[in-house]
Formats: sequence, C-alpha cells, structure tokens
Amino acid sequence: MKAPIAFNEFANSVTSRVVRLLMIGAIVSFSLAGYAFPIGKALDKALLDWRFSAAPREASGKIVYLAIDKQTLDAVGTWPWPRTIYASIIDRLVRANAADIFFDIDFSTPSNPDADRRLAQALGDAGGGVILPVFKQHLIAGDQTSALSTRPIPILAENAWLASANVVLDEDGSIRHFSLGDVTKDGPTQSVAAVLGRSDANAGTRLIDYSITPSSVPIISLAKFLSPDFDLDSLKGRSIVIGAYATELKDIFPVAIYGQLTGSMLHILAAETLSQHRDLQEHDQRPWELGFAAIVIAVALGLRTARSYVSFAVALLVIGSGEAIALYLQVQHAVVIHTANCWMVVALGVVLTLTEKVDFSRFIADLANAEQRNLRRLLRKIVTDSTDAVVAFDHDLMIFEESKSTRSMLMLCEDSAPSGPLSQIIPRQLHDIIVKLAADHAEANETVHSSTSQFQLNRNGAVKHLEATVTISPVERPNQDGEANRARFVGSLIIRDMTARRDYEERLQYLAKHDALTGLLNRGGFIEHLGNQLAKAHLLTIGLHRFSVLNTTMGRNVGDDLLRSIACRLQQSDLIVCAARLGADVFTVVVQVDVIQTQDEAAKAILSLFDLPFDLAGSMVQVSARIGICTVTQPDGDPGAWVEHAEHALDEAKAIAGGGWKAYDPAAAKRQRHSRELEHAMRGGLQKGEFFLQYQPQVDLRTGKLAGAEALLRWENGKFGLVSPAAFIPVAEANGFICELGRWALTEACHQAADWPDEITVAVNVAPIQLVRGDVVADVKHALALSGLPPKRLHLEITESAFVELSGPVCKALEQLREMGIAIALDDFGTGYSSLSYLAGFPLDKLKIDQSFVRKMSSDPQSLAIVQTVNALAESLQLDVVAEGVETETERQLLTAMGCEIGQGYLFGKPQPSEAIEEWYRTSCRKFAV
Repeated sequence: MKAPIAFNEFANSVTSRVVRLLMIGAIVSFSLAGYAFPIGKALDKALLDWRFSAAPREASGKIVYLAIDKQTLDAVGTWPWPRTIYASIIDRLVRANAADIFFDIDFSTPSNPDADRRLAQALGDAGGGVILPVFKQHLIAGDQTSALSTRPIPILAENAWLASANVVLDEDGSIRHFSLGDVTKDGPTQSVAAVLGRSDANAGTRLIDYSITPSSVPIISLAKFLSPDFDLDSLKGRSIVIGAYATELKDIFPVAIYGQLTGSMLHILAAETLSQHRDLQEHDQRPWELGFAAIVIAVALGLRTARSYVSFAVALLVIGSGEAIALYLQVQHAVVIHTANCWMVVALGVVLTLTEKVDFSRFIADLANAEQRNLRRLLRKIVTDSTDAVVAFDHDLMIFEESKSTRSMLMLCEDSAPSGPLSQIIPRQLHDIIVKLAADHAEANETVHSSTSQFQLNRNGAVKHLEATVTISPVERPNQDGEANRARFVGSLIIRDMTARRDYEERLQYLAKHDALTGLLNRGGFIEHLGNQLAKAHLLTIGLHRFSVLNTTMGRNVGDDLLRSIACRLQQSDLIVCAARLGADVFTVVVQVDVIQTQDEAAKAILSLFDLPFDLAGSMVQVSARIGICTVTQPDGDPGAWVEHAEHALDEAKAIAGGGWKAYDPAAAKRQRHSRELEHAMRGGLQKGEFFLQYQPQVDLRTGKLAGAEALLRWENGKFGLVSPAAFIPVAEANGFICELGRWALTEACHQAADWPDEITVAVNVAPIQLVRGDVVADVKHALALSGLPPKRLHLEITESAFVELSGPVCKALEQLREMGIAIALDDFGTGYSSLSYLAGFPLDKLKIDQSFVRKMSSDPQSLAIVQTVNALAESLQLDVVAEGVETETERQLLTAMGCEIGQGYLFGKPQPSEAIEEWYRTSCRKFAV
C-alpha cells in the first residue's frame, strides 16, 4: 500500500508545481502585454473614465461656443448659408473686440463670387485673427501616404489663419485624443485646439480631459448673437468657436462619459485641456509593472498558508489604495496611470494563492467520479423513461437494467422485478438471436455485433407487431491476475412497437387499390385485377345521369350516400364478378361471358339494377344510368386499354337521352381520341401562330360591287395539316377555348380590315359561349382601339342557338354594341331554333339565309318559298338580308329578283387572304350587275 500512496503524493507535487508555473507565467504575461487583450483595454478605459467623472471641473469661460442650432436654422433659412452671413458675423465679432475666431465650417468649394469676395474682405478686415479649418482625408483606409487636404478656397485662405481640424476615432470607435498639429502641403500646421489653447506645439497627440464638463462651456445661439439687441461687450477678449450644434447638421461624434458631442465642442474641450494646463501625461509603465508583478508573486506565495479571506483582503486593499493614488495624480498633477494591468495581476495573484491550497490530484479525481456518477444517473434516467422497451444485460444474459415500458410492451406482469434471466421476458425466437450473437462475440470479441428482427406477440386476443434491435458490445474487466478479460460483454435490447405503423401501412396499401368512399376497387386496383382475369368477360362502365344536379339540390352528403348505395347494390349482384369506382359518378363492373353471352343482355341486366329507386335521406330517388360496354376476348391484352374502350363507349352513350348503352366502336373512339389530340394541340397552336384568317367576299347583288367580307378561321397544324373548322370549332366550343380563340380572331380581323377601303365591312362570327362567358363588349372595344377600325365597318354574326341562351346581360351587351355603330347579324337563319320572337324581341340588323336553302332554291320549290318568305319578312322588319352559298348564276338572278341585297358564295369568290380582298376590290367589274 505504500507504493500507491507515494505515487499519489509525487503526482500531486508535480501537478501543483505545474499549476504554479502556469499561474506565474500568466501573471508575467499580463504585466508585459495585458493591454493587448480586449478585456485589458476595456477595463483601463473604464477606470480612466471613472477618474474623469470622479473629479469634474469647470471650463475657463475664455472660449465661447456660438452654436448653429435649430433656432438659428429656422431664423436664417436653408443650409448652407450665403457667405455674406459669415462676413456679417466676423464684422460683429471684430466690433466686439473678440480674440481668436474659429469657423468649424468647410469653405473648400467656391460660392457666389460676390459673396466670396465679401467674406474675404471681412477676413482681411479682421487682421488675420480668424481661423479656418483644414481637413485631411485619407483616400485609402489605413494608408497615411494617400491623403488629400481640403483647404478653404484661395481667396479665403489668403486672408485667414489655417489650422488642422481633424477628429480621429480611437480603436473602440470613440474619441479620446486630440492632435496638436498635422503636416499639410503648406508644411507643419497647428491644430485648432493648439491655436485656441495658446500652445506652441504642432505635433503629437494628447488625451482630452473629460473632467472638464461640456455643460460649463458658454454656449450662445447664433440666432441670438445676430439679433440687434445682443450685448457684444460680453464677448470682449474671448475666443469664439462657430460651428454646428443642431442634430440635422450631423456633426456629432461618440465620446466617453457624455455619449455624443459635436465636433466644435470637442475642439473647445481640447483647447480647454491645454489652456488649463491639463496636458495629461502618459508614460511607459512596463518596467515598474513587471516589478509589481514580482511583488505580487512573492506575496501570493507567502500567503499560501494563511486563510483565504486574508488574500482577498490584501487584494482589495492594494486595489483601493492604488486607485486612490492614480486619482490623486490625475486630478492634481495631470499624470495618467493605467492601472488595469496591475489589478488583473493582483487577481491572478489571488488565484495563485488559492491554487496553492488545492490538492489537484484529489480534486481531479473527485471531478471524474462526480462526472461518472452523473453520467450513470443520466443513462439510467434515459433507459428508465424510454417509451421503447430497453433492456440491458450482461455476458450471462442476466438483466441488470430495463425501462419502465418493457413489461407492458412485452405484455408481461407489471409487478415482476426488473432482473433475472433474459429468457423469462422475451420470446424464444428473439432469445435464440441473442444466443447466436453471444456465440459470434466469443469468436470475434473485439467487434460490436448487432441484429434487427421483427416478431409478433399474440396474448389474450391482442396482437402486437414489434421490432427488436440487439447489440452486443465488448467490455474489458481485469481478472484476478489484473489482465483484461475480453470474453465479457454487455448487451442492449431495444424493442419498438410497430403495430400502429403496420396498421397504417396496411391501410395505405388498401387505399392504394380501393376507393375510400365506397370500398370498391379504384382504377389502379381494378386494372390490376383485370390483369389476372383469364376468362372472357364483358367490361361495363356505368355513368350516372344528372348526378351533379342531385349533388347541388340535395347536398354532397346525400350524393355520397347514393354512391355508397350503388356500390352496395353492385356488390350484391350475382352477375357481377368485380366492381370498381373510376371517378366521381363512374363505376365499372365485370360480367363473365359464360354467364351472359351478348352485350345487349349484359347491358340490360346492369341497367335493371337501377330500376328500383334509392332511399336517400328518407326520400326515394330514381336514378338512371348510361353504360359503355367492351367485351374482352383476349385475356392476355392490355387491361388499361380495355377500361379506356369502355369509357369511350360511355362517352357515346351519354348522348342518349335518359338511360341507354353503347358498345365500344373503334371508329368513334378514334374520333374521340382525335378530338382530344386537337384539344391538346389547340392552345399551343394559337401561341405558335398556326391559326390564320381568310375572307369570303360579300357582294352587292344589284351593282356587283364588293360590299364586305366574312372572316373565316383556319388552322394549319404541323402534325395534322390543314384542320377543317368543322373539326376544331366544336372542340374549341366544348372546352371553352373558343373564347380566347374568338378574341384573337376579332382582333386580327379588325387589324387587317383597317387596311381595306373605307366602304368595305368585315363580318366576324361570335360563338354562343362567348356571349355567355366572355365580355364581348370589352373585347370589341379593345380590338377597335388597337386597329383604328371605325365601328360601323364591323359586323358581328351570331347563330340562332345563341339566342336560346340569351339573358338580360347578354341582351344589354348587344344593345351596347349597336349603340357603338356595330351591326348584329343572325347567322344560318332557318336551321336552328327559328322563332319569330327572336326577330321581334332582340337587337338585330341583318339576317343571313342558310346556304342549305339557297343551293336547293332553283330545284326545290319549298326551299325557294322559304327564301322568299324570309326575304319578305326581313324587308318588313327593316332588316338587311345576306344569302349564303350562292354558287350559280341562276341562284344570283333569283335572289336579285326577289330583292335580296347581299350575296356570298363561291360564285363571287372562295375564302382568301386579306391582301386578295384588297386586290379583288381594285379589279372588280360589273359582270354580275343587273
């Protein structure tokens, strides 16, 4: 036992000596370079400021501050002032027999020549007793050689005393020093403070004595000085500083003690420092600070046997008496003592004394033991409070720590003690994994062995899905011979309840293939099911008729109840093998061919499921359906394509009023697919400029002259070539794109027609949906404004079907268009919902007889009678008539004979570009005149 004790004593002795040397080194370092540390600089400046504050003194009163304050700015006017004002100030100060006069104002730029000469005259009359500032500005920060001196203009400098007025910030961003002079291009130049303070020095810097309070400096508003009743005798023999005082002039600098002062006040305090012989002296203190550090070290080592409070008492006594001496020297003899280093050395001396009293070996050991105890307590707390089951076991597979949640996680009795063999609390399969890891550790005992597995517990009807992570880590413990025994290990078992996650994953898998509302398969699940369908079958897609109306009138909750009821009825049918919901009101079912052979029988069987009404919210609601059917004859085909075929057939079936069914027709599906392709390409085609207009001439049948032209929309696509209007116009009307397309056509037609002769009109078709959804009036105004086309040359053609949807706002829009001078024509009259009420009740200017009557007019008496009747009716209603589809001379003659004014058709010209219309007009002749 003696050897360990001797070793501990030796270690403690060595540690103490090392600490002692480190502390002595720190004391010496602070005594030599303490001010290099930010804390040393900050402490020293704080002590210096405290001494200034502790012994305030009054200003001498020999320097007066004529302040350009807010009152002066309000009285005199806009800054900068005319220099004649400064001349007047000098004249008044000369009459007052003032001593030195300093203007803290920049006169480096010329002003009004007369004003500059007036100020120069005043300076000359003052006999050179006026001081003007010279500023030195560094072009590059930190480069003292690249400086530019800012001097008063020559006419003023020649009649004044120039002095350096630079103000330089210290490292902490405040101003503590002032300069005695600077070197300019005129040579050494005294500073303003040196001139006002009557000093002969012209180089070096000094501390500003901030014990001189700024509030004791006489301050007079310049506005008051300029008043006629000011007592000029009060300034006799006193130096004057004229400078900014108002905050608006921004001549403010940060300073110690007082926060902020103006530049002029800083010059005054610096001058007062010199005039009161407060030239604060600073000396190199490092030699005697080093000696002081040696004394502190000796005293600290001498007090190591004394009580601790003695060290503190001595330190406080030294610091207090030292600061008193420093204050006395600064106040009475203008000597500045920097004491911060000394007091930090004293503080380190106290620490040195305390370290001599500490047994560091024991202290370090206690710290290590305390940290280890805290670490064990923390780890035990983490394990105990873990929401996961955490079990720690040793190399004998005996439990020595477990979390509170372990027993409930493993569905064990809560009263059992957290100890004992591991096999008593875990399933057999998990125990086998741990045994295997222990065997692996025996073979490779220097590595960590880990394994993750999932298992399931089923007790008392409750099922838990658990995930367990087992980790075996090697530990070294000395055996009886003191050698490390690496066969030992500690293990951790972390068990996490994955039941909620497993249920969630199963729910996600279910929803990925099923409809959440009805429980039927969704599109993806249905297509996957069809992929496994080997027998021939009918695939029927069911669409509900007017389901959106039911949703609107009875509410979405009732609509959802209807969908669930339909799903239940489909699932209960013995004919249906599989049912799914594809969309909002679209279902699909599979019926085996060997159960129902023909499509007609299968469709009628499914439609019969909708014969009985549905009980919804206490009301019996009858629902009709349409069916699209596709028969699958090749089970190894594409299930997605089968569903699309049935949907194509459903789209065809929706054209049937009420209920009905349609079988898949490849030709109809091809047309639908082509329509969708056109719809997709249409918007891009407008952006790419694929659409263009052609114009068909409208001719005066009596004179043969060109009266106007109808704008006809054309589309030439890179993929589909020249697309017929009969193909793309219905598609554009169905998807609403006709509004954007019609707006473009209107603008383009007006733009091109503006270049035609003034007597030629242009007719533009307006789709019914444009009247209902768009703002036709705004579109027309915009097109006319851009093109400059007169409104009377624009005709708008509206089909009869548009009048079925006409409402109050639409009629009002048509009235506004007519008031603008635009003619409204009823197009294709006689082919739609012809009604005399349209002609009598709506704003119209023109009727266009449909070409189907005009072409049969010469061979069909009934068509001739219709044309004659329409023409007579229009004449009685004072409406103009345009006959479409005129292709023969006979048709032209018949129309002319019955008094029809305008004709349009291939007889006069095919649709052609805008330029051709202009050419047609120029070369037209009277070959068709009567």
